[in-house]
Amino acid sequence: NGANLNGAIVLDPFMGGGTTIVEALRLGCKVIGIDINPIAWFTTKKEIEAVDLSDLDNAFRNLEKTVGNYIKQYYRTKCPEGHDAEVMYFFWVKVAKCKSCGTKVRLFPNYELSRRDHINVVLCPRCLQIIETKGYNPKTKCHDCGEIFDPRKGISGRGIFRCSQCNTEQRILEAINENGGRLEVELHALEGYCRICGRFFKRVDSEDIALWEKTKSEYNDCKDKLLIPHQKIPTEGRSDPRPVNHGYTHFWHMFNERQLLCLSRLLEKILKIPDANIRELMLIAFSDCLDANNMFCKYEIQWHKISLFFGLHAYHPIERPTENNIWGTEYGRCTFIKCFEKVRRAKVYCKKPYERLLRSDNRRFSKHTDNECIEANIVQRFDELKRINRAALLRCDTAEDLSFIPDKSVDAVITDPPYFDNIQYSELADFFYVWLRIGLKNLYPWFNP
Repeated sequence: NGANLNGAIVLDPFMGGGTTIVEALRLGCKVIGIDINPIAWFTTKKEIEAVDLSDLDNAFRNLEKTVGNYIKQYYRTKCPEGHDAEVMYFFWVKVAKCKSCGTKVRLFPNYELSRRDHINVVLCPRCLQIIETKGYNPKTKCHDCGEIFDPRKGISGRGIFRCSQCNTEQRILEAINENGGRLEVELHALEGYCRICGRFFKRVDSEDIALWEKTKSEYNDCKDKLLIPHQKIPTEGRSDPRPVNHGYTHFWHMFNERQLLCLSRLLEKILKIPDANIRELMLIAFSDCLDANNMFCKYEIQWHKISLFFGLHAYHPIERPTENNIWGTEYGRCTFIKCFEKVRRAKVYCKKPYERLLRSDNRRFSKHTDNECIEANIVQRFDELKRINRAALLRCDTAEDLSFIPDKSVDAVITDPPYFDNIQYSELADFFYVWLRIGLKNLYPWFNP
């Protein structure tokens, strides 16, 4: 309503991802934000710190020329026409041993890879050959081995699988216990991108398998020196015990060898960036890409992209994990390239915020507002907050003690109350914390535990 809020002090004692902080700064307020979670504190801090975009771009180009090219070598393949191509996604399936006959059973919940433009891409349950059909065919026939199957009817679901040989049904958790830990996974297919042919699916060939074996060997040769989290996944007081129940006792168990090798090399290079602000923004992009670069992600067959790990706000082990390309190709989701681009767009927005509005013809447009900005001067004390223009005082701490704020000095308290135990954000944040801690533990005490 045209009110002048310049210099008003707004407090959010449970700032989370910083919505109140961002909007208050946009209106010209000074802000105090508190959150006990280090990930929330770090995310909000990086949202509102100014950055020189040309310096940010230069840092990314340097990463691309060095570690980017290094990572790309682990995602090379040939398209069906024999051209050099890049892997977008590797498709894996867990394998369990039947307790009755000893057969190793691939735990496919279905045999579909893609549904697009009335063309379905499926794989044969016997020989794993990839087959294209015009729409859904419940009696699909493999042109290689002659197997007739229903692509939408797999042998696992709801925590149970059926042996493909003797038809015995058993619980997946029983197979995990019999195995003495998490189940092995088998690489069977990939989706790639060829600059000549476009996107394609194919069954992995001998070269793809050889690349995987080479990657595992390189990982094993240097794993003791890699920057990876070695913490155990907590069990006490946790609302979701599924990772540990499925054999994932440590956070690094949630990744395969290629992911650990490439993520470590990327993190190592990021931590060598001399500018602290840019280094931390790259850590934000790195943290973001973890959400789709682990072995808890699945492929969305109707949307042709990987789903994010925490799309369901839970640790949900799956039988058919999808491995993303960590650095990225021209297409793909939540690769490091895409995550960096998202960070950059956010910083552009912070310099000149806008609203998305709807015209009378239902077309959307962006409207910039004069004199608005979402950039702040980070301060450590309340007297600095009072003295410095566009100041932000952020604390990673409990909001129980507000003695650092003088009485009657805050103009408004605006917060979105904690979800308590309805959504376990603190448990989800641990997944990112253990990685970010590697680069931040010597700078901020709340990343040290």
